[in-house]
Amino acid sequence: MEVECQQLSWDQIYDLCLKLSSAIKKSGFKPDALVAIGRGGWIPGRLISDFLGIRELYSIKAEYWDVAETRDQAVITQPINVDVNGKKLLVIDDVADTGKTLNVVVSHLRKVGAAEVRTAVLQYKKTSEFSPDYAAQILKRWVWVVYPWGLIETTVGFIQKLGKRDSGLVGSNELIAEELKKRFNLSVSPEIVELAKSLLSSG
Repeated sequence: MEVECQQLSWDQIYDLCLKLSSAIKKSGFKPDALVAIGRGGWIPGRLISDFLGIRELYSIKAEYWDVAETRDQAVITQPINVDVNGKKLLVIDDVADTGKTLNVVVSHLRKVGAAEVRTAVLQYKKTSEFSPDYAAQILKRWVWVVYPWGLIETTVGFIQKLGKRDSGLVGSNELIAEELKKRFNLSVSPEIVELAKSLLSSG
């Protein structure tokens, strides 16, 4: 298998957010505000803000990953746009993979004056150079995690990988779905394949 995927359902996401919120409460840490890393942390951030009863939810965006491929380095593309000087912050993301995104975000928040910065992720891969303060699940081996909010983007990326390997790949949506399952353990419907293909053709 070229790249192994692990797909999560919306129910699994909800359960991981509940588990993460419970761990944060038990630790006694009471942040003044949450900071969700875009784009993967936005939905978990909203759920956790609800579970913790914290209405102050901010956003920051840093980018490092394409689909199962890294860029040279993580960079802040949308800095925090509110005053967090002296505040205790909880940074939320979907996954700690290499750890580079979390490293650059935490560094940025400290530079703008945050009093304390802790981090929470749904999944922590042991391959990460950054150890989050809270993780709902630990993954001991590397897999490409497919979250429900990134299914189309992932499908587009892997269809492109099929094209790079087999430049003459032509087939029905059903055939492409079968290839994605066989090569990447990615389970998608023919309708999702069609949507992904439409984005590829329009891009």
